Amino acid sequence: MAKNVDSKEKTLVAAAKLLAQRGYYGTALQDILEASGAPRGSLYFHFPKGKEEIGEAAMARGATAVRRFIAQIAEISDSSETFLVQLVRGMSDQLVQSDYREGCPLATTALETASQSATLAIAARKAFRSWEEEIGRGLQRFGMQAEEAERAATSVLCQLEGALLLARTYRNLEPMRRAETAVLLFLGNMVPNHEGGRSTRRTRKR
Repeated sequence: MAKNVDSKEKTLVAAAKLLAQRGYYGTALQDILEASGAPRGSLYFHFPKGKEEIGEAAMARGATAVRRFIAQIAEISDSSETFLVQLVRGMSDQLVQSDYREGCPLATTALETASQSATLAIAARKAFRSWEEEIGRGLQRFGMQAEEAERAATSVLCQLEGALLLARTYRNLEPMRRAETAVLLFLGNMVPNHEGGRSTRRTRKR
């Protein structure tokens, strides 16, 4: 059983990475098999519905990884400002580490399949919504009201997604640096206790 679980995990790890780099239509089942090293039989055992089922599971895996990353950044931050800065910089670091081959783990697949696969479109919506909610929870930790945090989270995610796309395309981090400036300006307009563009630290909600 452990061996079966291991082959399934290897398949999902490989699929998630390939989808992030190439998208859904640029990734063939053979590519996943070669990258994972899993036997063909195990692929169909774990994913009898084929590539779409693998794509759905890989997207869910990627979504969970990003959501946990956002939560971890919020946990170690001491203000809403620090939270957003470290979120942008953390994603910048990941982009550089991949040599600009991997930005948002879902963006390419989401764009490709939004009108082609209901299954993958639903997976993408769930993923993006979970990220918005986690960003919102992070902002609420530092005193932002729930309704404001929800609106802010959508704006922050829009900035991040657009900046990751441009940075990956341009192969430099200038779009990410500008996104960092933009989210801080946005935060300054929403949070009343800003002075000179700098936010006061807030007590975390327990």
